[in-house]
Amino acid sequence: MKVGTEPGFPARSQQNWKTGLRPHISLFCAGLLAAACAMPPPSGAPRDDAALKVRVHAVLGHRGLGPDALSVIDNVLRHDGKPPPAAPPIVRELLAEPLAAADAASLFDRTVPGALQDWGRGPVFQNGDGARFSAVIAGKPGSVPILELLDPYLGELAEAQRVLRSAARGDPVDTQALISELRDNLPPADRMREIAGAYDEPALRRAATLFLDATARFVRSLRENGARIEFPERGAQFDSAVGVVVIGTRAEDVHWPGAAVIVDPGGNDTYLRAPAADGATSVIVDLGGDDRYRGSDLVVHGLSAIVDFSGDDVYAMAGPGLGAAIAGASIVADFSGDDRYSAELLGEGAAAFGVGAIVDLAGDDTYQLRAGGQGFALAGGVGLLWDRAGNDTYIAAGLPDAYGRGGGLSFAQGAAFGYRAFLGGGIGILRDDAGDDRYKAEMYAQGAGYYYALGLLWDRGGADRYEAVRYAQGAGVHEAIGVLRDASGTDRYELAVGVGQGMGLDLAVGVLTDAAGDDRYQAGLLAQGAATANGVGIVFDGGGADEWHVDDTRLGWGRAEWFRELPTLGLLVYDSARAVFSGKEGALSTPPDAARFGGPRGDAPVRHEPESARRCPDAVATVTRFSMTLADALRELAPSFAGGAFEPGLYADVQRRLTARLEESLAELPRGDFEVAWSLSEALRCAAAAASAGDAQVMLDAMERVLAAKPATPFAGAVVVALRERPAPPQQMERILATLDAHPSCGLRSAALRLRGAAGADKTAREPALSAAQAALRSPCWRLQASALAVLRQLGAAPADTTALPTFLRGAAGDAVTK
Repeated sequence: MKVGTEPGFPARSQQNWKTGLRPHISLFCAGLLAAACAMPPPSGAPRDDAALKVRVHAVLGHRGLGPDALSVIDNVLRHDGKPPPAAPPIVRELLAEPLAAADAASLFDRTVPGALQDWGRGPVFQNGDGARFSAVIAGKPGSVPILELLDPYLGELAEAQRVLRSAARGDPVDTQALISELRDNLPPADRMREIAGAYDEPALRRAATLFLDATARFVRSLRENGARIEFPERGAQFDSAVGVVVIGTRAEDVHWPGAAVIVDPGGNDTYLRAPAADGATSVIVDLGGDDRYRGSDLVVHGLSAIVDFSGDDVYAMAGPGLGAAIAGASIVADFSGDDRYSAELLGEGAAAFGVGAIVDLAGDDTYQLRAGGQGFALAGGVGLLWDRAGNDTYIAAGLPDAYGRGGGLSFAQGAAFGYRAFLGGGIGILRDDAGDDRYKAEMYAQGAGYYYALGLLWDRGGADRYEAVRYAQGAGVHEAIGVLRDASGTDRYELAVGVGQGMGLDLAVGVLTDAAGDDRYQAGLLAQGAATANGVGIVFDGGGADEWHVDDTRLGWGRAEWFRELPTLGLLVYDSARAVFSGKEGALSTPPDAARFGGPRGDAPVRHEPESARRCPDAVATVTRFSMTLADALRELAPSFAGGAFEPGLYADVQRRLTARLEESLAELPRGDFEVAWSLSEALRCAAAAASAGDAQVMLDAMERVLAAKPATPFAGAVVVALRERPAPPQQMERILATLDAHPSCGLRSAALRLRGAAGADKTAREPALSAAQAALRSPCWRLQASALAVLRQLGAAPADTTALPTFLRGAAGDAVTK
């Protein structure tokens, strides 16, 4: 894997993060989802902000859309397949009810395990100064030997460890290889697939709950007994059911890795950390002193806790760690002091198939990270950074971005990531309860979710400053949820490029809510109530003298272009009395009723997103032999189709394979690989366009055979894209379209209907196209209905039945009548 690729994908796989790649994505996505059955509407979504709901519904009414426009994402997804494995159910619920995403309290309560919430909420953990422990004389009346408190904890710990080990199934994960990979990037897709199959998730959850509850009870007993606890004068070490137990001293101890449990009564101690793997346990409870934690303490199928009662502590990991867990649980709880945290990749509250958390109760703290943390989650994970008080600083750098979009790939500060087309993401949360805080990151950060994932940054008070580059500050990308909620204070939101601040990209929801204060919002483009490709982007500002600045004001401030002939919603809900808007050219005058339309651009006429320009270079024959598989070659070419430079010889080799032996080429490609499928759709389109008449017919015959053999093939979308470039002869086209008409994906059936409309100029094809379009108007799939209206307009026919159409398509039905 090359450094700089998007985490979780092989080399140079970031093409699908580009905002301009829209014309054919929906087609091949539909092919990938085709094997999944349609799912019923979700239920039980969390409560939403009543004020936001009332105002948004009013905005939609002024736009002539109706509340059903908020259900476009749900309708598209419901008719194109079910969520991928490991997708959190709450994500699908929120995609169906986008306004509910603004309720940060509900999201937190529903997604953070109760055992973990107790660490931040229980009264036993509220002593900001930390408990004070002093030496006691052995045998003194009323004293409690530390071993007396340890014994029940060790028993509970052994049970948690037993349950954890029982979760392993099949071949073990190569722990060392995984740790090595994390030096340069987040886990690649193949490794995540291996992890997903290696453990029983319910057992992992039970083990995490047992561990967190048991550790909380042990810490509670220490605080309740306080100075009565009797420690050995010179420390101690002994074996137990979970491993070696070490009792420290009040001196400046150095504790090496290897112990299962360490309890230290005080002193400025140094702890050298190492990963807890293969069912191991690693617990540190330090009762006082300015301590240092060094090394790298990632959990891979293990249980880990650091509980520090007091002192100005330094947590410095040379690799992953600090509340970072894969297939296990890891928590860092610090009760007081001005602390400093630093880690590399995957740290400071990060998890996959487990729970990883930092809970810091007091102090002015600093968090620094390379990437993948500060409340970050991959599939099956809950990653949490919860800071209760203090003026805190959060800084995340990023992995190099091969596409040069202005910054690095942070995945931090309330972020979550899924592996597109085969594995959903997790739930990443950064919660800060008080203080004037600063958040600085680059891309995919500060309330960002990518592919069936939920990222939440929830700041409950203070004058805060948010700085990022792109895909941040309430950004949902590809069927995901990204939320930033700030409760109060005079805040500053800055995006160096944009694509954030309440932005939903491609069937995703992005929400930025600021409840109060005189705030300033600044971005380059696609921000402040913006969306693309049927996403929903919402900004809800509760009031104040606010300043809104976007360099490029064409998309944003309530303006979003339709896609798939369906609405895309950008909504800016704000106090118009004291709002000031400006663009690159300077201050802008806004219409007096702009707020009624959801922003200064909310009343713009409906426009549809244009198709992006084709990228089909000339193929240059070469004597160079390329030994890579077709899948690897397509991955290599993906950035080229996204705007990068082509390797002409490699491109020519792929074109040759697709032209001369298409069936064999498709048969060797992996299923469920988004990158390969997208690159294939572009390469096949280009090959069809450039083929000679004879070669084109060979390709068309191969496409027909592929569809006939397996109508639900995941590559059906790529075939449809190619047919748009190079239609088959009429009789063959009718046979192919008849096969696509039975496809389980509404998106592909919709594309087939469009192809019928394009062929409708031929007299023999006109009647079948009209009949198919009229029948499609009765479909519960809005996408198919929209395509039917487009075909009827194209053929100059009126809709026969509009009763099943949603509110926002009824105007389009009228257009079909008059044109």
